[in-house]
Formats: sequence, structure tokens, C-alpha cells
Amino acid sequence: MSRKIVPGFYITLAVLALSVWMPPQSLAASGVAESSLWATSISWILTQQRIFHGELVTAFKALTDGGGMAAAWSLVFGSFLYGIFHAAGPGHGKAVLTTYLLTHPHRVSRGVGIAAAAALCQGLVAIVLVYGLIYLAGWIPRETGSAVAWSERISYILVAAIGGLLILRTARRILNRYFPTKPQAGTHSHHHHEDGECYGHAHMPSGDQLEQIRDLRSAISVVLAIGLRPCTGAILVLVLAKALTLPIAGVGAVLAMSAGTGIAVALLAFLAVTARRKAVAFTADRSPFWHIAANTAALAGGGLLVAIGISLLTTSFYSRHPLGL
Repeated sequence: MSRKIVPGFYITLAVLALSVWMPPQSLAASGVAESSLWATSISWILTQQRIFHGELVTAFKALTDGGGMAAAWSLVFGSFLYGIFHAAGPGHGKAVLTTYLLTHPHRVSRGVGIAAAAALCQGLVAIVLVYGLIYLAGWIPRETGSAVAWSERISYILVAAIGGLLILRTARRILNRYFPTKPQAGTHSHHHHEDGECYGHAHMPSGDQLEQIRDLRSAISVVLAIGLRPCTGAILVLVLAKALTLPIAGVGAVLAMSAGTGIAVALLAFLAVTARRKAVAFTADRSPFWHIAANTAALAGGGLLVAIGISLLTTSFYSRHPLGL
């Protein structure tokens, strides 16, 4: 096997390997068996999350007992660490982000920006759903569970939609490459100026401009698909803060949690963008095998996202919310 075709395999296998970030209920629904190593790793991560959650509860109690700045900083630091371990655990957000970045050309800064925006969106959605409904709509904390559940379901629908869009884009790219459209008979050209204007009419957006618009829409969809499913820990912290009459502390804890999640997921985005860039550099000649491998990866990634979205959406109607709200 030549050196130039290896990266194509890496990309394809990387997209297929994203299934390890599928939440446990998705794995069960799809019939995928979990390895003992994977199960042990996830168990350790979830244990750390529970430990830090206990630390958050202790910090809140210390605040109510007049713990001062020491308790406040303990709450912020504990929330930050909780966010990091939350990002390391299973979840559809990592699969969505990694699939998108592996199959779309982006600068590292933009990939990291998408990851950070998604993490911030998660925190803000949790704050709006819990405090917005409690303080503005007069709901009790238990009633916010239905709003959280439907926000999650919208997120799952977006995950499946992104996967479907990725499949359609790839199919269109394949058709354009192997079955290019011929110019229609009777078409005519206009006299164009160098400044991009022509007599009597305005230009339609160029292909590059349309692609930029599509990329922006796709990036926003990715942010919403991840962010509309608020972190369970963030919701629990906000409900606890409300019960202890410490709403500002709850907001600060959730924002610190989002910062921890954002840093961890931004590292994942950096690795995904860098891996894609290295693979493209190795196959600069755009050999036929590269196109086959890239399209295979995109189709596999799109199909995986559709499966994750549908599986999570279906499961959400039959499983109880983890907070019991």
C-alpha cells in the first residue's frame, strides 16, 4: 500500500470510529457491544463526574453557611473540572463535531470556535430553560423537565438532519464529479467587467460565496445540534442553586462548566482539523482513491449521524429523564 493512500483509510476509519462517542442508549439501540476497556473507561469518567458533582453540592452548602470567597472559588473550580470530564464522557456532541470537521475543510481557529460556541450554547440553554421558565413563566423546577426533554429532542432531530445534509452534499459531489452537467443549448455570455459588474443586471452569488453561506449554515446547525441538549449536570446545579436561593452562584457555576467543556471539546476540534489537513497534504495530487476514500468517509459519517439522531430521538420518548424531573 502506497504512502499516499493511507490517509484516505485513516479518515474513513476515523469517521467510523466515532461510534465510540455514541451515548450508551444509542449503542444498545443499534446492537453494538461495548468492549470491557471502553466500559471501564466510561465507568471511570462517570465516577469522576459523580465525585465532582458531590464537590459542587458541598461548595453550595459552604456558600449558604457563609464560606465566602473560598467556597465561591471552590464552586467555580469544581464546575470547571466537571465540565472537562463531562466533555470526555459519551455523548452525541463529540460525534457531530468530529464528523463535521473531518468532512469539511476548516481552519483550526474556526473549528475551535465552533466547539467553544457549542459549549457556551449548552450552558446558556440550561440557564434559559431552568431560570427562564422558573422566574419568568412561574414554573416549578420539576415542570422544567418537559421543556428540557423537548429541547433535547430538537437537538436529536438536528443531528439526524446534519447527517442527511452531509449525505446529500456528498451525493451531489459524486454526481458532479462523475456525471458533470453540460451547458444548456442557447445559453449566452455577458460582457463582464473586472470589478464583477455587468450591464443591466446584478450577479448571482458566486460558487465560492454560496459555499461560504452553506458552510456558515452548517456550522450554526452543528452548534445548535450540540448546544440545544443542555448538560444534565448544569441543570442539576441550577435547580440546586434555586433551592438554596443562590441563583447567581448557579449561573457562575454553569458558565465555568461550559468553559471546561469548551476547552476539552476545542482540543478535539483541533485534532480533527489537523488530522484532516495532514491527510489532504499527503494526497495533494487528488488521486482517484482519495476521492473514493473521502466520499466514503463522508457517507459513513452522515449515516452514523442519522443513526445516532434517530436512535436518541426514539429513546427519548421511552426513557426517564436522569434528573427525574
